[in-house]
Amino acid sequence: MKPIWRITTLLTSLLLVVLLLAACTNPGEPQPPGCISHGIGIIPTATRQTDPDLFSPPTPPDGGDDTTACPTPILVDIVPETFPEQFVTTAVVNLSLDITNQDLAATAVGDDMLAVAWLSESDGITDIFVALSRGGNHFQVRQLDSGSSVSLAFSRANRLHVVYEQDGRTLYRAADQGTHPADVEPIFVAHGRTPQVVVDELNWAHVLYEQDGRIFKAKHLSGDAWLAQYVTDGSIAGVAPFYNDQGANIFGIPSDAYWFGLFLAVTDDSQIRLLRYLSWFNLWQQTAVIPLPPDEQLTGHFDGLSAGSVGLDYLAVSEEEAWVYAAWVTKRPFPEPPLPHYVQPSFEAANPLYPDQIANPNHIYTGLNAVRWRSQDTPFDAGLRQTISVPDPNGTITFEAWGLVDTAAGADLTLRIGIDPTGGDNPNGPDVVWSEAAASPVFTPLSITVAAQGSSVATVFLRGTLDTAAVPGTAVWDSAVIHPLAGSGSALVNGDFEGPFISQDSITVPEGWTAWYQDSGNTLPGGRDVTTVYAAWSDNGGFSWTGPEAITANHDSSGSTTGAIRPDVYPIISTATEPPSVNFFYIYETGDPPPGTTFLRFGRPYLTMCDLGTAVCTDTSGTPPSTTGSGRALSGQALLPRHVIRPSYRLLAARDPFNLNRAILTWDSLQTDAAYKDVHATYLVLR
Repeated sequence: MKPIWRITTLLTSLLLVVLLLAACTNPGEPQPPGCISHGIGIIPTATRQTDPDLFSPPTPPDGGDDTTACPTPILVDIVPETFPEQFVTTAVVNLSLDITNQDLAATAVGDDMLAVAWLSESDGITDIFVALSRGGNHFQVRQLDSGSSVSLAFSRANRLHVVYEQDGRTLYRAADQGTHPADVEPIFVAHGRTPQVVVDELNWAHVLYEQDGRIFKAKHLSGDAWLAQYVTDGSIAGVAPFYNDQGANIFGIPSDAYWFGLFLAVTDDSQIRLLRYLSWFNLWQQTAVIPLPPDEQLTGHFDGLSAGSVGLDYLAVSEEEAWVYAAWVTKRPFPEPPLPHYVQPSFEAANPLYPDQIANPNHIYTGLNAVRWRSQDTPFDAGLRQTISVPDPNGTITFEAWGLVDTAAGADLTLRIGIDPTGGDNPNGPDVVWSEAAASPVFTPLSITVAAQGSSVATVFLRGTLDTAAVPGTAVWDSAVIHPLAGSGSALVNGDFEGPFISQDSITVPEGWTAWYQDSGNTLPGGRDVTTVYAAWSDNGGFSWTGPEAITANHDSSGSTTGAIRPDVYPIISTATEPPSVNFFYIYETGDPPPGTTFLRFGRPYLTMCDLGTAVCTDTSGTPPSTTGSGRALSGQALLPRHVIRPSYRLLAARDPFNLNRAILTWDSLQTDAAYKDVHATYLVLR
């Protein structure tokens, strides 16, 4: 009889042979279901859920691994019962809580993770700090390294990629979800400045940087190996990656392929150039060249904190429709203040005792009341305006009014009436036609006739201008009418000024009219600069562009220049609203400090919301903006009240790639010493 251990060994060997034969004859592991399968597959479809080993080259090297990407189905038949109306802020978090200065530099959003970076200078050395949040409001803040600029990007598996400039060198770090990038050794990329990092479809980093006036893109191969590619000349103004999330076929790439692309905004020679990169072709294409308006310049960031000054956003909504937005802020310097220095006059009823008694009868042409504005000793250029209906858009418009001037002998006080047949409300707009000036001390009729411009509305203006200082002056108007009549009555509301006078921004004006005035009495040295937000857009992935169009500017409702818009502006596209919209986030500073004072403007995050693919914009209260000769009046609304934050200068916004109805908003905020700054953050949510 054979020993038992020999029998056991023989049986074990036979079992191993059987298992090996079964493995060799196995047709293979279960294959993923096709894109049209109705089964349930527990595998990733449009995104990769793992990050690559940075020290092993990708296979195959040119990207792609024979895996089919099933795009997320587009639900076109489901209409929600209610649509969100606007972005609102959530809890505000102070990320730094440090008495030293923090200059906001970069932000990124991952899968329930946030990262914010800022620079802090001490003893002549600038350090980079990175704050990380993993699914809550608590941020882990640590010093990363010394450097002069920094950029952040999350992969879709929550690996944080960091690039920064240090003494003319571009350095790179990558930290997985449980690690802070401060614990990872840096990898040298190239000699260059203002680097920007993006992540491709296989979660490998690509770094764009500037070198001697040229722009390069370096692709991470593995370890410390990078493949650099010349892109174009110029300066990096903005970078935005995009991916094949909707199976788009407008780029000529198979819709089931993994690939990624980049939009790059470049500035040079008073223009903005927009370039597009597609990894499938490994090709850069220039898709648009946008010249800046005459006498305007692109505003840049201060102190070299960031290379970007053009905000970019991309959103694919179907196989044939992919929206791209570019937004920027320009400044038109005002070389010198107008002479003389105009100030706001006092608007009032000519008869303050109306309707019971008569006062100032020499200031009334007919009836019991009239309107006037006056000053005791300061010049003014002011008036009233009203938008009217045009019964015949192909006919003519005649505007008549009676006026007089009441001033000292030899003073220069004149009256004019005007019509803007296009309906614009800026008295200095190019479409306004003005009458000849009159300066009669008794009531004199002024009349002007213009051809209608096909518009259903027009705007009429009353104007009084006092150009002499140290004398009193009063402009008086009465009996304003429009010809032809609209229907059975005048197209003007309260043209005889017999109606009530109401309060309008602390000014008393006749009901139906809006006051306007030039206010240059507190003009800053060199005048008030005009800052305007512009946007251009494409609905076909950048093949053709519309714009640029002025979105908003630092004008108030009277057309006067006031405050300033800071250089950062970020568009965020949303198809969840009705109609679909694009939301522009920026810092608007209110106030005009008098010359020679230490007063500061008060900057806060603002939002202007526009219908997608148009320049039809409103603030979030639903008020449409007025137009001015230099662009739109300010149409935004503050996202946060003044008592919540202190004055701000910089703003960054980043879309949540996993929830298109959310974004992260970060900004700086002056500390109580009005010199150093903290860094704040909040989530933006569509509600």
